[in-house]
Amino acid sequence: MSMPSFPKNGADMTREEALTMIIACIAMEELALSHILNAGGEHLQFILGTLPGTSSQDVLAAHKSITALIEAVTHNQMLLKNKLDHVLEFVPRPSEPSQPAFPVQPPSQPSFPSQPPSQPSFPSQPPSPSAPYPPAPYVPVCPPPPQYPAPWPPSRPAPYRVLPCKKSVLQLTGQREKMLWEPDSRLPWRQRSRSGRDICWDGHAPEQIQLNPWKTYVVQYTLNVCATSRVEGTGKILLCQSPCGAFADTPPLCLSLECLTRGPQTLQHVSVLHPRSSSGCAAELSLMLNAKTPLCVERAVMDIVEL
Repeated sequence: MSMPSFPKNGADMTREEALTMIIACIAMEELALSHILNAGGEHLQFILGTLPGTSSQDVLAAHKSITALIEAVTHNQMLLKNKLDHVLEFVPRPSEPSQPAFPVQPPSQPSFPSQPPSQPSFPSQPPSPSAPYPPAPYVPVCPPPPQYPAPWPPSRPAPYRVLPCKKSVLQLTGQREKMLWEPDSRLPWRQRSRSGRDICWDGHAPEQIQLNPWKTYVVQYTLNVCATSRVEGTGKILLCQSPCGAFADTPPLCLSLECLTRGPQTLQHVSVLHPRSSSGCAAELSLMLNAKTPLCVERAVMDIVEL
């Protein structure tokens, strides 16, 4: 793939040229991410290939580094997907072929006389050789059946449309603004949008999200929170699974309670859920607070995307 280049006079760029350049930039970013993942795989192969000469701490450090790399690349993939979806909305669609012209009225039916002509009368005596031979009797001749054109109306081609994405996506938002989040409790949600069948949310249990234990998911949440009282120390926000072990363990989000007492803070976290369970039952996911004081949640957003 060649590097994209903008025209010399960028002010005269047309709409189609600008959309093409944006799509080319997205493709180059995807190519760069593939090179990054390839480098991470080679790094992991080198560590595993020299396992007898390395310690267990080196292997764990390499595993932690590769995990962080995959989470960062996955986050960028979600951003590139959203950018490409917005660009494709403005890409012009191909025009439909024009409808062929066919006669509106069928051909006229052949007309026959209402009454057959009278039979000719012959003289009683044969005509003399000098007299003309009498005319032959009238015999009606049926014309061949008319040939009609193709059936009307003709079938039209299906219009151009973009196929929907088959991956499951669930977007949630906080149940209400300025909600009090008690320690060791789960954060309730309300659904904003949903597609696919592998991610479910029920309003009767707003704290739980049901996932398919055989699929891999990316979970990204953003919280705007503040502490309700002055307290020192740290707290954690955990992605709890039920049953435990359905997915690989994910690192929690650590926060400073002292900083939250000074005012609202925005917390963001991205995790990748890899399947690890052999059971066929659905897994439930929830967000739990592990802290010494309640938090006031002014705004909460969570996106779960199937990979």
